[in-house]
Amino acid sequence: MAESNKNNVANVSSAKGVKGGYIFTAPAGTALPTDYKTALPAAWKCLGYISEDGYVETLDTDSEDIKDMNGDLMASPQTSRVESAQLTLAEIKAATLKVMYGSDNVKDEEGMITVKHNGNSDETWPAVLELVLKDGRRWRKVVPNAQSSELDDLTLAVGELAARALTVKYLTDDAGNTCYDYIQSTETAAARAAETTEGK
Repeated sequence: MAESNKNNVANVSSAKGVKGGYIFTAPAGTALPTDYKTALPAAWKCLGYISEDGYVETLDTDSEDIKDMNGDLMASPQTSRVESAQLTLAEIKAATLKVMYGSDNVKDEEGMITVKHNGNSDETWPAVLELVLKDGRRWRKVVPNAQSSELDDLTLAVGELAARALTVKYLTDDAGNTCYDYIQSTETAAARAAETTEGK
């Protein structure tokens, strides 16, 4: 069955995190999910709340215009492509601090978290963002190789969230991709069949 060829308000939506946990990381090399609905294995650990600023994904590209002797554009090849995300992890715990400062720089032992601030960590890790759209429609974002790139200022004051905004770079995987989106369809035959089954 072909996709619908007309406007469909079912496809218009905002996005929010799945209640109970919506951002997860795992050790490098952990098998990645390849759909939006299979439960994440125990290796995936929840990083907790993201602040009200949300999860902001950015794609920066550059190209180089190639012109002929008359100044007419012949080609415009892409010369660089960087994908990243900005977010603020709201919970102060070992898992979030390891993402920001590196696993080797964070210890949680005998009731005390110790964090070393240095430039010694360049580790990468996979990340999963669990989202829900209008009418319960699911969206799973999978980043195969994420790396902490930048930490913003930390403001410690009453009425302010005690957290740093974090920029995460998406590194290219073996297939040449930086991110995978798995989104529940509203239009294909399989999607309609699933809706029919769930409605019985």
